[in-house]
Amino acid sequence: MKRILFAFSILVFGLVLTNSAKAQSEEELVQICGMIAKEATFLKDFRIKLDAGDPPPVQRIPVILKKDVKYRFTVCNSKDFEGKVILQLYDNNRMLATTYVIASGKDYPSIDWVCSKTGAYHLFFTFRDGKAGLAVGLLSMVEMM
Repeated sequence: MKRILFAFSILVFGLVLTNSAKAQSEEELVQICGMIAKEATFLKDFRIKLDAGDPPPVQRIPVILKKDVKYRFTVCNSKDFEGKVILQLYDNNRMLATTYVIASGKDYPSIDWVCSKTGAYHLFFTFRDGKAGLAVGLLSMVEMM
């Protein structure tokens, strides 16, 4: 009986390990994004998880940015979800930067932007084609030469 319980325990433990090993955590995504945002000073991370929808759901995050500072915005998608994250930076109703250029269909893992006016800005995160997704966005500061 002890052998059966021992074998069952090992089987359950093995299943738990294989299931947890497949999933990509938000912390892993933050570390991956940190490697992409090299040569920049980390300021803040944003964890984005949205369900599928039509129109695509949006997560809006306000940030305060300072004049004459070069910022780097980096995004990383979870391999466990089909959705590809799009980050857009807005000042009032004007889009200033994006990680996805519709005209070319290109995704960029990071974008650099120099702030021209201190104030409140908004980061809009959505997933392309309204698919469900999990992603992380990083805000970093880059030294200007």
